[in-house]
Amino acid sequence: MNTCHMLPPDIYNMCKAFAEKVVDTNLDEYASRKQFDKQKIISDILVGKLAEWGVYFIYLYEDRWLTPPDMKVYTADKKSYDADLRYGNYKLHIKSQTVESVRRYGHSWLFQSNDPLFVHSDEYDIIIGCTVCIYQDKCVRVELEIERTFNAINFGKPKLTKFYGNKKAFYLKDNLE
Repeated sequence: MNTCHMLPPDIYNMCKAFAEKVVDTNLDEYASRKQFDKQKIISDILVGKLAEWGVYFIYLYEDRWLTPPDMKVYTADKKSYDADLRYGNYKLHIKSQTVESVRRYGHSWLFQSNDPLFVHSDEYDIIIGCTVCIYQDKCVRVELEIERTFNAINFGKPKLTKFYGNKKAFYLKDNLE
């Protein structure tokens, strides 16, 4: 699987503005994971939201109608582990990484160890792993690398020891069919 979609600069700008608006509602959660760099957090939020929009358009082009990405700003106490997108009964959980991250760690995506999916998931919980490439002109390529039910994902340890204990990783190479 390797489906991709190009997003125009206006989607990038919308997602960047979103990331800058919500960052302060995320700082405590990131701090609990020992992540403190505000610009890195903004970048992570931006990349995640771009991946959601990429998947949204990939599905639309395949005539699969789904809910659009949620662009609301929630207070910290209203955040959840809910699916990012919904396609009929399917709950799509979008995971993203940059091309720079792929070069460093290989195709891999992280989950919080306390994500409720590890306790309660079913055949409708779909994990979609994406790679996001942001070009200088703010055009963005989103590549869908893997699409699989959560229960079929093989997890391993994160490559970075600082994430041991609070994150679980899955690697594309360990989840090829």
